[in-house]
Amino acid sequence: MIDLYYWPTANGLKVGILLEELGLEHRLQPVNIRTGEQREAGFQRISANGRIPAIVDHAPTTGREPLNLFESGAILTYLADKAGRFLPAAGSVERQRVQEWLFWQVGHITPYLSQWQLFREKAPEPIPFALDLLQAEAARLYNVLERRLGEFDYVAGDYGIADMAIFPWIQPSRQGFDLADYPAIAAWRERIKARPAVQRAYARGRELASAERSLVLE
Repeated sequence: MIDLYYWPTANGLKVGILLEELGLEHRLQPVNIRTGEQREAGFQRISANGRIPAIVDHAPTTGREPLNLFESGAILTYLADKAGRFLPAAGSVERQRVQEWLFWQVGHITPYLSQWQLFREKAPEPIPFALDLLQAEAARLYNVLERRLGEFDYVAGDYGIADMAIFPWIQPSRQGFDLADYPAIAAWRERIKARPAVQRAYARGRELASAERSLVLE
C-alpha cells in the first residue's frame, strides 16, 4: 500500500497519473494547500520541504520500514523503477533521455509556468517587467516542447514519466496560449487525455476539489 499525500494541482496530478497507470494499490491522503495543511508538523515529518506531493510506501523495494519520499521527480522515478514500467533500465541511453526531460520539467516548466500563472491571476496590480519576463520564458518553453513533439510522439520517444510530469502543467487558457499555434503539443495532449489512467486520475482529483483550475482538461 502506498499513501499519496497530495492536492490536485499540476504537481500532485503527476504522481496520481503514474499510480493509476501502474495499477499500484494506493490511498489518497488530501493535503489542502489552500488552507495551509502543508505547514502542519505531521505532514512536514513526511515531506521535509513542506510541499506536495509526497508518498509513504509501506512495502518498499528495500528494507522493512516504510519509505517516505518527497519531490515529484524522485517519486516518479522510484515508483517507475519499483514497477519496472515507464522508465528504461538503469544505465541505458533511453533512461537518460527520460531523465533529461523529467529534469527539464522540474527545473523549468514548474517554476516558470507556476510564476507566470501566479502573476497573471493573483498579482494585486500588473507588474510589467515581471509579466514580460515570465511570458517570454513561458513562450520559449512551449516552443521547446513543440519542437520536440514535432519529431516524437512522446518527449522521450515512448510514453513515460516525463510525459506524465509535463502534461498537467500545459494549461493553455491559464497561460494565455492558443494550441492552434502548437499543433504538435495539441496532438500529444489528445493522446494522453485519451488514456483511461489519466482520466481516472483527474476524476479522483475532481472528487476531492472540483474547483481546482489544474483539473480543467482543454
